[in-house]
Amino acid sequence: MRAMRAIVLLAVLTLATLLTLLFVGVQTVKAQYTPDGRGCPLIGDINIISPANTTYSSNMLTLNISVKSLFGPEQYRFVMVYSVDGESNVTVPLTTTFMPIETTITYPNGTTTTGISIMSPYVTAGGVALPELPEGQHKLTVYAKYERTSTNFNYPALILGNSTVYFTISDRKPPAISDLSVENKTYSQNSLPLNFTTDQPTSWIGYCLDGEANVTIAGNATLTGLLEGSHNITVYANDTAGNMGASKTVTFTIDTSEISETFPTKIVASASGALVAFFGLSLLVYFKRRKRQLSWEFK
Repeated sequence: MRAMRAIVLLAVLTLATLLTLLFVGVQTVKAQYTPDGRGCPLIGDINIISPANTTYSSNMLTLNISVKSLFGPEQYRFVMVYSVDGESNVTVPLTTTFMPIETTITYPNGTTTTGISIMSPYVTAGGVALPELPEGQHKLTVYAKYERTSTNFNYPALILGNSTVYFTISDRKPPAISDLSVENKTYSQNSLPLNFTTDQPTSWIGYCLDGEANVTIAGNATLTGLLEGSHNITVYANDTAGNMGASKTVTFTIDTSEISETFPTKIVASASGALVAFFGLSLLVYFKRRKRQLSWEFK
């Protein structure tokens, strides 16, 4: 009898051990559902429908997103926000719709039945108008948070995800450069102010003098050390979307010899004229005085 009881007790302990190992094994399988959503097959990637990784001519865009999941509102609460260029997060209004997939099952006896597949997804989608964005490149990131609302299963309490797109806004019109201070004429100095205006914000400005490499400048500048002779200059500018515009090419001449030749000549000419006038006036005074003196002597 005692031997029989020992055998029964051993069998019970063995069964309990097997059940424990089986339970631990199930928990190990559940470990694939990580808090950040990686390895969780029941949640799909965030699909950013628009904007896409492309260039837009309009700066008024709409964000449209969706995500497929086998989780529904009964199990998880979905929250999505977006951020453009690192600005503060903005919440996206969402709606969740069940998308049933019909499936046909054939049994061994040849009979079939049609029903809703357990793999039928829930589609959570949302859309919101983006703020008016300036020309240039932009980065948009959508962040998703799935918070568990049901305690009926051992899925993670919180699942996080994100998706990013890069896009550009450009009217494809290069900046216009006008009002150049350098003109098509001859200058008598070796330094010239280089002033101009652009009709839109720029990300880069430079000029090309006599076909040499472009010189980057921050805005209006001064050309110094100009050599004698003919020169040509063109100003370039990129807008914030990368479109390059160019000014008209101006040809001008530097001739400082005009100063050295004409300036002394003018001085000498002026001085000579003054001396002639002085001596002429002196002679006139002299002769008038002499005439008076002679008239007195004859009296």
